[in-house]
Amino acid sequence: MTHPGLTGLQDLVAELGGGDLLTSLNLPEGPPPPGAFQQALGLAARLTGREEIGLLLARRRSLETLGGLASLVGSAPTVGEAVTQLFEMLPRSFSGGVRGYVERRGPEALLVGQVVTADPPALDQQADHLAGAAVGLIRQLTRADWAPEAVYLVRKAPADPAPYSRFFGAPVLFGQEMQVIVVRPALLDAPVAQANLALNRELFAQLSSRARGDGLAGLVRDRVWRGLTSGACTAAEVAADLGTPLRSLQRRLAAEGTSFSAILDAARDALARRLMRQTALSLAEISDALGFAEPAVFTRFFTRRAGVSPSAWRRG
Repeated sequence: MTHPGLTGLQDLVAELGGGDLLTSLNLPEGPPPPGAFQQALGLAARLTGREEIGLLLARRRSLETLGGLASLVGSAPTVGEAVTQLFEMLPRSFSGGVRGYVERRGPEALLVGQVVTADPPALDQQADHLAGAAVGLIRQLTRADWAPEAVYLVRKAPADPAPYSRFFGAPVLFGQEMQVIVVRPALLDAPVAQANLALNRELFAQLSSRARGDGLAGLVRDRVWRGLTSGACTAAEVAADLGTPLRSLQRRLAAEGTSFSAILDAARDALARRLMRQTALSLAEISDALGFAEPAVFTRFFTRRAGVSPSAWRRG
């Protein structure tokens, strides 16, 4: 059985003259393995010569492509609640390593999305698709001509940025530390046309009970990624955010075969590679963004994990 996302991408590639995507992808029989969609996005870009293939696919997305989450999102009372519920359920309902959250900051509101796997395939296309799908969802919940205030993408600057300006209808900045869609806070309070609070609560409860979670470690991992891209990130802060005593959090993580420091180190390592590959930030700036006391500490940390210094890894 082929995942609907791969079928839609296959059709798009064929229309653009890229041939048979699924044959080129050479997947084994049965459901696509983890990472297949991400690999397919990268291959689709190469077959078609369209590096903005993630945006083109996002343009075709609808609520129905969310599968079992479509009714949940469509019945939410407000746009903000719809996006928040989607972000909460996505990592527990689909594979792919995508996390997101909504944050209000005074006169602005931020929709923050992250690909949290280390060395993810086709990150540029994933970033495009993630941001494009989020904007497309809001347009379906509000109006077709809605546009964000600004869009920040972690992908490298494309050869032709025009398709991005046309799609988003807003300023687009590339090579950023975080993947962010900036909106007006009033948007989050806007009602959803088909809102049904009773249905929404029932669906959320059902999906939460069936969701494929990965224990406390998964929740901690989400908070760590959020903390690394928006401020300080300590065990005490994460425990407080989760409403769990610090010692209890440490014991429960140990029972799951991990620790806070292991989760933090893995996230720092993955994000460091992302920033070195996708941005022009200096190593000192990356060290500071990841919360290291000084660049020398970051250098020792990265060298221990990668076997080479950050500067050597970046050159390679």
